[in-house]
Amino acid sequence: MRSLGWAVAAAAFLAAPAVRADVTIRYKSEIKSSVPMPTGVADMGNHAIRMKGNKGYMEAGGFTMMVDFARRECTIVDPAGRKYATIPAAEYGKSMASAMPEMPPGAAEAAGATLGAMKSKTDSRKTGRTETIQGVAAEEREITFQMEMPMPEASGMPPMTMKMVMQVWAAKQGEALRVPAIRELSGFNLWQKYFLNPTDTFGKMVPQMGGMASLFEEMQKDQSVVLRMHMSMYMPSMEALVARMSGQPGRRATAGAEAETPFMEMSQEVVELSTAPVDEALFRIPEGFAAASFGELMNGMMEAQKKAAKPAPPAIPEAHGGGKAQAYVPRLTPVKQSEPVRPEGMQGAVEVLITLDPKGNVADAEALGGPEGLRKPAVDTVKQWTFRPVMRDGQAVTALTNASVYFGDPQYLNLGATEILAVQRRREQLEEALPRTPEQELADLEQDSGGGDSLRRYNALDELSKLALKAGAEEKAAAYANELLQAAKQHEKDWNYGNAIHDGHSTLGLIAVRRGDLVSARQHLLDAGATPGSPQLNSFGPDMTLASELLKKGERNAVLDYFALCRNFWKMGGQRLDAWSETVHNGGTPAFGVNLR
Repeated sequence: MRSLGWAVAAAAFLAAPAVRADVTIRYKSEIKSSVPMPTGVADMGNHAIRMKGNKGYMEAGGFTMMVDFARRECTIVDPAGRKYATIPAAEYGKSMASAMPEMPPGAAEAAGATLGAMKSKTDSRKTGRTETIQGVAAEEREITFQMEMPMPEASGMPPMTMKMVMQVWAAKQGEALRVPAIRELSGFNLWQKYFLNPTDTFGKMVPQMGGMASLFEEMQKDQSVVLRMHMSMYMPSMEALVARMSGQPGRRATAGAEAETPFMEMSQEVVELSTAPVDEALFRIPEGFAAASFGELMNGMMEAQKKAAKPAPPAIPEAHGGGKAQAYVPRLTPVKQSEPVRPEGMQGAVEVLITLDPKGNVADAEALGGPEGLRKPAVDTVKQWTFRPVMRDGQAVTALTNASVYFGDPQYLNLGATEILAVQRRREQLEEALPRTPEQELADLEQDSGGGDSLRRYNALDELSKLALKAGAEEKAAAYANELLQAAKQHEKDWNYGNAIHDGHSTLGLIAVRRGDLVSARQHLLDAGATPGSPQLNSFGPDMTLASELLKKGERNAVLDYFALCRNFWKMGGQRLDAWSETVHNGGTPAFGVNLR
């Protein structure tokens, strides 16, 4: 009966546009975290909703969505790309799910977690506290979500735990009758629940995190308007985990203190609630914007967000050992490499920034992250290494590279989240400060892969073919891809064999598309799909760039056959492949999202 009551209320909301008020509600958010957050994350919670008659308008995260309540349609607008896509509201969840990255089993294994065994519990209670927010009487509800994720038995580690406490202030019952803006927004919430179906959308987008469904469902129970929310997240097991992985059990003593201190807090509050007239123009497609499929729109927006997230290039850093570095080439392979000496009772990994002189000798090194007791041994170790010189304009130059030095089992990465992000930020800054053209990236890898044995060459061929294609050197790309496929025959038991088969044929297929040879491109696509798989392909799924290019040429049957082949190794991608297949069958282009690389 309750569901019927909500449905009747939703129907009434849609049936009486004549008495409805224009509404604007705007939220401001703030995030505090002990872990550095990427640029722009704190602004993601800032959003606004505007309503007029039977239409709604939402803006958040760099895009806008217009909703026609009566037609049950959603129109997503990309202002930066000057495009829009209109879809039925009932398809919104499925379409969004196909564009979102899935959590691969490989990532779960790397974290030592088994998502399928995750246990969770959600509690909710009315606290009795009330307050007036933007002229609206609000009452507080506290929601507590607790999660426990077991670690592999062989690790000897305790379960990973997380606790989330949310204080949610929503308009009191009866305020919808007194305040027109609350009445309209409450109706909008109902419409979203029954037509956009956010709970089902969440399940499609993040199927592996089914343990969080109870939290999401609890948050959706009260359809009143949220005026304020504060969330605190605790991870009391994190310190013990870091201590175990770093081989420093003494650090466990601080775990109790960490349990009382949230590692992240987020607040969100209404800063504007108004019934002032809303401009009708907001609900019209801007002039000059082009229609696109939902998949094309999402692919373009995700790519634009990646570019916008890059920080401004910093000043070129001083190279250790004197002068300024003239190049930064990530992950160069040493020609001569000594093994580190592990201090007794310690194991872990240290991230090191290395300065190379023009002869390829290590002039200096700096530890960027890792246990304090392992940093000096790591620096001392890499100072014994030698590399092939880095070249610029035919001359050997002073250059920077980075390396991971492992002491003991490589699984003991022991870098905390803060250190991981700091190391990644330092690398990004170096790449921004010392940028490389595609031609330089190719030349650097060609130089680096020139020394050593055939295995070193084989391990570089995949990336060489991709970089050559990126640089527009099609003849080189084809030569490297063919060499990769030939060399793979000698390494069928190697973990990288499946990648070589898939990527070699994908590169040759992309070259064939550029040359207008669609017959060869189709065959290379199917040969790529015939790979036996690999840890990366089985977890993250294949690169869909060749499939996307062939779809643009109308080769839908070949792409559908490729999807069928991918099911043989990408077991966890079944739901995504289903959605993509349906889109292709209906004449559209899927939102391949992170599978376009």
